[in-house]
Amino acid sequence: MGGVLSSGSGTCERGLCLFRKGLSGPSAPQELRETATLGFHTAYGGAAALMGVAPGRAEVLGNHTDYNEGFILAAAIDRYVVVAGRRAPDERGSRCRVASDSFPGAPIEFDAALQPEAFATKNKQSGNKAWANYVIGVVSELRKLGIKIGGFDAFLSSNVPPGAGVSSSAAVEMATALLLKGLFPEALGQYDQLALVKVAKAAENNFVGMGCGILDQFSSGMGQAGSLIYLDCRTLDCSYVPMAGAQFVLANTHAPHALVDGKYDELRKDCFAAKDAFVKASGDKSITHLRDVNAEMLATHGSKLSHGQRKRASHIITENDRVFQGVEACKAGDMETLGKCMSESHVSSRDFFGNSCRELDIMQKLAHGIEGHLGSRLMGGGFGGSTINLVKDEHVEAFVAELSKRYEAEAKIKPTVLICSTGDGAFCEAL
Repeated sequence: MGGVLSSGSGTCERGLCLFRKGLSGPSAPQELRETATLGFHTAYGGAAALMGVAPGRAEVLGNHTDYNEGFILAAAIDRYVVVAGRRAPDERGSRCRVASDSFPGAPIEFDAALQPEAFATKNKQSGNKAWANYVIGVVSELRKLGIKIGGFDAFLSSNVPPGAGVSSSAAVEMATALLLKGLFPEALGQYDQLALVKVAKAAENNFVGMGCGILDQFSSGMGQAGSLIYLDCRTLDCSYVPMAGAQFVLANTHAPHALVDGKYDELRKDCFAAKDAFVKASGDKSITHLRDVNAEMLATHGSKLSHGQRKRASHIITENDRVFQGVEACKAGDMETLGKCMSESHVSSRDFFGNSCRELDIMQKLAHGIEGHLGSRLMGGGFGGSTINLVKDEHVEAFVAELSKRYEAEAKIKPTVLICSTGDGAFCEAL
């Protein structure tokens, strides 16, 4: 995590931390503003001063490529987490309080001033309070960097569907980071947007205990309305590619979606084991991640890998290629090719990476043949959650109705199907 005061080697057209106060530009949805400010007043009395706002994300292509230092094509979406907050009075010192309308109960308290070695032991939450770790973890990572955060009160409200594979956790982390930058500019004023993305990712890795790559936090922090994010996960260089003529429809299967139960980390370990096997077979010590392996190397050395390692590697290699194809398709305005890449990605995730499930496969299969459908795939970690569907603009409403009807009839589960637009990345807004 060294050098997070600036964006480091990564370059992006949108590096500054956004702060909004009566300016045109991104703003939290009015309903969320009202819910968060009312909830804050009910929980603590008085008014919040600022709110951090961060979107969920849609992974378009690049399934499990991020921690393999590969490539992704993603977007921030127009569903948000809002964290309203204010600094605590000086006499309260470093004591912090956090509450949420999604988790009723008394505010959860923690001490922001504890030294890093004692921070997790004293502050980490469990059971029905574990949701607060996504907030507390951001403070923990800032403490490791020597940043002093004073006491504060915060209240969370969200319309990002939890457990749907759109990374509500990263949105909480990014909204918290932006709020804290606004509340404590003397401590965080020099941190740009990418630096805060790195802090949020470290919070999920180190405090929450989820070994994710940077896809979720980067997409939530660096999104741009009307565009998709094309990211090199090794260098963190990114660019934006246009998207027009189609929209995303997110179809929540309501299959269980809990990634910290070990399945995600098991696949992650498989990828690094496959990388090690390539190094041993080829003698090439410059291979540090599966990003460094291509199809020719797989054909040459694949027999030296276990069956599972070969399948995981095949998915990552071909998925990176699909990202490249998807980027070129977007630049050409070719939504049909983008959709084809998405459907091929699902087949690869299902048959080679092994992170699909019955409900995801049903939802993805049923989308085919509905008018306007261009392609679909599972999204995020997998094992449940949502599919992402690319649908022509003029057919979106009818597609939602038909897919919902088909899925409920076959899976005997009522889905939640959302139409999403691309959105801007996280920002802080004055109240």
